[in-house]
Amino acid sequence: MECLLIGGAQSVGKSETIYLLTNNLINLGYQVVAGSYPATFSDFRIVLEGLNRYGRNVRIIINSPTDTVDIINDFKNFFDSNGNYDIFISSVRDGGFWPRREFFKIMNIAVPKDFILEIPLGKITRRGSNRPTAINWHQRQSLNLVNYILTNNPFNL
Repeated sequence: MECLLIGGAQSVGKSETIYLLTNNLINLGYQVVAGSYPATFSDFRIVLEGLNRYGRNVRIIINSPTDTVDIINDFKNFFDSNGNYDIFISSVRDGGFWPRREFFKIMNIAVPKDFILEIPLGKITRRGSNRPTAINWHQRQSLNLVNYILTNNPFNL
């Protein structure tokens, strides 16, 4: 399974990035087969299905919240009850911070069994009137990076 993780500390935009990339996939024609996609941004988990760039059917599981062990366990139950997946996309806390280690253990994700690519997000520290511009730039560039990664090897969406 190919894994794309969006990592970082609390409140750096992990879930919102996942929400926006999911919106892009749905706009490309991927269909919701389990879970539900919220009309406005909020945490969610979902399974999408569709054709990759080579015409092969792929199943994608997407999860935005990983704030507590209970939330991760709920995601694991959703994961186990909805079949097999080709691609796994989720948020994860940054290195060394709880519950990162628990996430990998509960979800049984490990190299070399799984390909894992993690995109780290950081806090925007600008203040005042420059802050919204900096946040918008960071979000746009992060999403561009994620979309580029998802359209190329090994994801090929």
